[in-house]
Formats: sequence, structure tokens, C-alpha cells
Amino acid sequence: MEEKTIDHHLMLSLQKIEFNYEGPEQPSDNQMTTIADYNKDLLISVGRGHGGLYIFNPNKNRFQRKYSGIFAGLIKYKDGFMALRQPNELVVFDEDLKIKSVVEIQDKSISGLHGLKLSDDGLIYIISSTQNKIIVYEEQSLDKHAEYTLSTAEKDVHHINDLFVTKDTLLLSMFSVSGGWKEKPPELWDGAIVAFDRHEFNPKGIVIDNLMAPHSITIINDSIYYCDSLNLNVSKFDMNWRYKEVVAQFTGFTRGLHFDNNILVVGQSKMRHLQHMYQKFPNISVDGGVHLYDFDKQISRFIKLPVGNPYAIVPY
Repeated sequence: MEEKTIDHHLMLSLQKIEFNYEGPEQPSDNQMTTIADYNKDLLISVGRGHGGLYIFNPNKNRFQRKYSGIFAGLIKYKDGFMALRQPNELVVFDEDLKIKSVVEIQDKSISGLHGLKLSDDGLIYIISSTQNKIIVYEEQSLDKHAEYTLSTAEKDVHHINDLFVTKDTLLLSMFSVSGGWKEKPPELWDGAIVAFDRHEFNPKGIVIDNLMAPHSITIINDSIYYCDSLNLNVSKFDMNWRYKEVVAQFTGFTRGLHFDNNILVVGQSKMRHLQHMYQKFPNISVDGGVHLYDFDKQISRFIKLPVGNPYAIVPY
């Protein structure tokens, strides 16, 4: 198994770089809908605050918990699903959400499992935020393949939380590139999306900077979409024209994205760091739930849910 630690001084030296990648086009079934009529089952992972895996349909008023526990990363996997459950489990489900296998990520001391992605060449990437680690498993054998650490595993200095995987690159979202975010007010965090070489795990540089607690990286066409969570929005970065813009502004902590034709489904967690935000925004929501945002009409609908922290959203 390969192990590697990126020196903290190297993280401090990172500069802005250009990043280009042609993502998949947003698939279209030619069935445009409205936020009032959106009638699809979604699977949502939820962390603290009535945590679990839930099936949710906004049109049928259906919100059903299938499993209890503190869940985070969630992806579609073959005909089923794969999810992270605290404190240290990777759980594989079939299409009916029956558990097929459970892998223990590390010993029981680990905590803070967040992002989960699968590469095209069969590697599973898992983020442990509290230990600044990216843990890599082989899809077929479920054996550990590699373990990478940013700066230190002793404390959460960067709060890496999500990732996007390409053939040669890992994009990591983090609260702070320089570290020490817990000792600073949020307005001083240097949140970013940072590119790393996927094979050697050497940092390439900063792709998007000046973010506040970013999460949920997705690439569609020529744009990187992400939740700029403490700025209460979903934004995108155009890789051709090198600029970022807000796609949709909300009133709560955004985390979890699902694109479905003209509808964007966005998770909202109960507001964090509220004491630092009230001077920046005139109105802040403290509820957990889901937004349905219509790209074409630029309107949204919020559905309050009896949970605190939605994390990831995939079609069920």
C-alpha cells in the first residue's frame, strides 16, 4: 500500500493554475418539468440531526428513512449505491437498498468521513476530513490501495471534504489551503478547490479560490459547479473563460447537488457559524431541507425536512 504526506509548506506555496477538462453533457430525457410538478424519487444521505439514508419525493410528500446512522458521501454504484457511514464504514447496497457488503475504512479511531467517488479505472476515493486524508480502495477486492495525507493527520487543518475524479486529476474542496481554519473567523478562511495529480498525488495548484466552506464538486460541459456553502449559494466556474459566477443564491448552508434536466436539487443544512454570518446576509434560514431550482425560469422551491444536515443527493 502506498502512503504519502504532502508537506504543509508545499500547501502554503500553491498558486492559481488553469485547469481544463471536458465534462459530460447534462443528460436530457426531453421531459422538462417544473419545480411544482417535480416527481422523482431521490436518495439523500444525512449526517447529524436525524441522520440516515432517506428516500425523498417532493411531489408525493414522501420522506422515508431506510437506515439510521450518520451518513455522508453517497454515489450511484452499478445497479445500486455506495455510501459512507460514520465512524468508519463503506457500505455497498443493491438496487433495493439491501446491504451487500460493509468495509471498515480504518480502526475505530477514525472520524469525519465525508466525500466518496469512484474512478473509471476502479479506485474508490474516500475523504477523512478530521485527519486530512484521502483513502483509496480497489473496487474489485476492496483492499486498501493508498493513503494520502495533507500536512498532518493529527488534527483537521484543511477540512478537505469532497472531490471530483478525472483520468489524471483529483479536485479537492477544502475550507482552507493554508490551514488553521478553526482558529480563524470564516471571513479569513482561504477556501478553495485544489487540483492534485491522481497518480503521484502531487499538488498542481489552486483552480478556484476565495471560497467559503466549499462542497459538492460537479463538472458539466466546460464548467465546475460547486456549493459555496457559507456564501449560501451554488456557483460555477467556466474553465474556458476563467471566471466564476453565482448560479443560484439561497438563504442557508448549501451542500449536496443533483442535476436533472432543467431542475437543480440542492441540499440545505441547518446553519453553521451563524454568529459570523448575520452581518453579511440580511436573512438566514436555520432549517434543513432541499431546494428545487429551475435553471430556465430562475425560480426555486424549498421543502423543509425533519433533518439537520443533508449531505449528498442521487437519483433513486
